Amino acid sequence: MPVAPTLRILDRIDRVTPEAWDALLAPDDPPVLSWYWLEALEHTGTAGPRKGWRPNHLALFREGELVAACPLWLRDDPDGEFVWYEPVAAFCRETGFDWGPRGVSTVPATPVAGRRLLTHPSVDRAVGLGWLIDALGAVLLGQPLASLALHFCADDEAEALAARGWIERRQWQYWWRSAGEQDFEGFLGRLKSKMRRQIRRERKLLRARGVEPRMVPGSEAPLAWFDTASELYGLTAERYDVGEQLIAPGFFPRIGRSPLREKVRFSVGVEGDEVVGLAFELQGRDALFGRTWGLRHPVEFLHFECAYYQSVEYAITQGLSRFEPGHGGEFKHRRGFEPTLVRTMHAYREPRLHAAVGGWAKRESTWVDEQIAERRETGTLRVFGDEV
Repeated sequence: MPVAPTLRILDRIDRVTPEAWDALLAPDDPPVLSWYWLEALEHTGTAGPRKGWRPNHLALFREGELVAACPLWLRDDPDGEFVWYEPVAAFCRETGFDWGPRGVSTVPATPVAGRRLLTHPSVDRAVGLGWLIDALGAVLLGQPLASLALHFCADDEAEALAARGWIERRQWQYWWRSAGEQDFEGFLGRLKSKMRRQIRRERKLLRARGVEPRMVPGSEAPLAWFDTASELYGLTAERYDVGEQLIAPGFFPRIGRSPLREKVRFSVGVEGDEVVGLAFELQGRDALFGRTWGLRHPVEFLHFECAYYQSVEYAITQGLSRFEPGHGGEFKHRRGFEPTLVRTMHAYREPRLHAAVGGWAKRESTWVDEQIAERRETGTLRVFGDEV
């Protein structure tokens, strides 16, 4: 039998080295799970106590080596989590059950799906999952927490947690998935004729205005573009009056000074010598991940070009299997992005609350499955027999 590891709770990600943490990552894990991304979130206050993110990371050590971990924060409200909790919070207010504090395993301000229970390659995955799930249970019972949640977690994690009685909640995101296209025209060929014409027109009008779209790797871009990403993100948040922006101003420059610069992709619109729009994206082994968008001043169609069309075109040329542009946005559905199920798992300390939320979550999941099926049926992707 493998020797059980020792649990340590980390109040900062830099209590372990980047080499030790990143050794837990699998080739297909998104770059946002890297130590450098998490450290930048914490260092800049994007995921800090002032914004309601109190680090409480689980780290399992065996003979001094980090063999498993779970990024975890203590939370009092769901801002920046991208999971709808209001029905549960309202039920708690009405019944007197404690709503918080909660333990949440996610990547703050970053709704990218992926593993939350990280295990070293030398550890059997099923064994490592068992260790971490036991550790989560110990944290739930040993700290004054009302609940624990893993947001947008991997399927094997969801199934292992469900086997332990955790509650599954479902959502969807819109992703582009490769169908073997060789170029962007091949992608357009998958769409119904009206949307094909509209996208061609949008791209043509943007270029006629004198805006040049570019896709530039972070390693080749000027370092100043990381400051530009911060500036344009802030201007856009201010323009739409979203209140305090989720991502702190120093975050992007810190990523630019880290090894993750190699993973960054800038999808920009340049007018003259000025970057007027910028999508900040990351490239993994087989996927492109859209993270933020910023605009200096309104430019018609630039958002669609940089944040969607150009990124799909890049993913095709790179032979990537998918592009995940982020959370929400029904307009993505009309532009060839497919609704994709994402799962979150929940455990409540109070058994009666756990049972009540479990019953509601089953009804919610049925509705989500119906919505996904309806959107797949009514989308703009052609199916066999559609008009060409």
